[in-house]
Amino acid sequence: MTGFGKSEVVVNGKTFTAEIRSLNSKQLDLSLKIPAAYRELENDIRSLATKRVVRGKVDLLVSVTSA
Repeated sequence: MTGFGKSEVVVNGKTFTAEIRSLNSKQLDLSLKIPAAYRELENDIRSLATKRVVRGKVDLLVSVTSA
């Protein structure tokens, strides 16, 4: 189970980019990097990710840029 995915969305003049990378592993090891301004959403993002990803070493990077 290896993979890479990237998605972008523009909301209110800000571009949100999410990148996910995974490597094979028997258990879920989720590493999450998000901007400090959005730290309060970390638990919600983790919850969404663990509902979709069952196992693997997973790196999830969320970035925000202003247009």
